[in-house]
Amino acid sequence: MVEYVNIPIPRPLYERLTKALEGSGYRSTTEYIIFLIRKNLPDLESKDEERRLRALGYIP
Repeated sequence: MVEYVNIPIPRPLYERLTKALEGSGYRSTTEYIIFLIRKNLPDLESKDEERRLRALGYIP
């Protein structure tokens, strides 16, 4: 069984994202947030400094 934690985000941001996801095929806003984390985490964990800096938004 997977254990979960709560990550607070501002309600207006959550509501904006929820509205944007309508009709997208994602079952929930949480599902989409998990997708984004899984997609971007490898770049953040990378040993390649440029890849990490790009993932963190320091370089375009």
